[in-house]
Amino acid sequence: MKNKPFLFILSLAISLVASTGLCLPVHAQSFSPEGGGSGFDVTIGDGNSECTTSPGSSTVESTNGSANTGELHSLFSDAVYLIPPEFYRLTYTNPITGEVYDSMCIRKGPETVCVPYESGSSRTEHPCETFTMTGGGVTCANTEWSIRASVNFPVTFLDLRPYPASLVRWPSAARCGGLPSSSGRGTYPYVPYGGGSPGNPQPGDWRNLVLTLTLNSAGPMFFTMPHIGELLLEPVGPAGSPEIFRWEVPSHPAAGGGPLAGSVGLGELPGDMPLFVGEAKSPYRLFWRFTYEEAVAITECVSGPGGDGGYDCDGGTGHTVIVGIEWAGRSMGGEIQPEDVPGVPESMKADFNNDGNPDAYWDRLVTIRRMDDNNSISGRWAASYSFGGGLVYWGVREGQAQIGWPGVP
Repeated sequence: MKNKPFLFILSLAISLVASTGLCLPVHAQSFSPEGGGSGFDVTIGDGNSECTTSPGSSTVESTNGSANTGELHSLFSDAVYLIPPEFYRLTYTNPITGEVYDSMCIRKGPETVCVPYESGSSRTEHPCETFTMTGGGVTCANTEWSIRASVNFPVTFLDLRPYPASLVRWPSAARCGGLPSSSGRGTYPYVPYGGGSPGNPQPGDWRNLVLTLTLNSAGPMFFTMPHIGELLLEPVGPAGSPEIFRWEVPSHPAAGGGPLAGSVGLGELPGDMPLFVGEAKSPYRLFWRFTYEEAVAITECVSGPGGDGGYDCDGGTGHTVIVGIEWAGRSMGGEIQPEDVPGVPESMKADFNNDGNPDAYWDRLVTIRRMDDNNSISGRWAASYSFGGGLVYWGVREGQAQIGWPGVP
């Protein structure tokens, strides 16, 4: 989340009516911009309208009683059906200075905490208080939820023939044999946001917290070799048709041949044979999903006044009491884009549509599988190779001499 010179801290008292599905008023207090400022109350909804995905209006009432209007926006389409939404955005305009305070809020049990949200900035609505990414995978941690989840980049498959060496002008083949997904998750048993415990839950407590990270393929495999260029290989699977191409030059040092076969562990080739060096990489998008159960009060209307002498149900003749607890499933989620989190290595950012903005992350975990003439990766000639970092080594020999009759082309 990008910093601004102020901080919202909002404590919300939330009332739920699960049976009616209505959005009830939500009161926020203790608005405290850095450097001072008076507090105010916020009422969201009127208690008579259903929760929808459309932006709603809110009434912001300052301590001196003057009313102003802000805006409420749901940030996640899969969260707007919750009561109330887990995430929302609150915009407040100071009636005196005209300054706009824009914040993104997340509900945690009976309280909601809001932090600055910069309009027009990259999406940053994700749970990662700390985020690390390497070529092997991703780790996201959230101390508020006591959860740490990790996901490894999946191994992708590049099928080649003939491999590890081909001939000049011989039909060579490349195929993306698969771009699988990968998931990892972290869990935490119980958070007493309502002040209860597993044996004595109170409204607002959370249990069975699960944070899941998922890496999904975002496009074709990008396979690049000297003198061949870049091939975009769709994941056609181990039975799909490969792309056919031909080398026009051998992997001689004069043509760009690099390391020797013996130095990279290709024992099937002469140790002093130079190799072309290319790479294979695939773009992946990162998604997060957070699920939990929340303790919700079961209430009844009892005749007569409450402990404070007030009435709030049955036409003003009774008061509401909590008679039990039920657990309601909650969920939220979204995508974590490269610009949403700090510390993503530039080499991991995938701008595969060349618009200047990274769209995904590069996965360079590649296993090369050898195909036979029938494009099969099983049987007598089956073999696999992995060199790390998406590197692909391929040797190319001079073409065999053509034999024919004199005068016959």
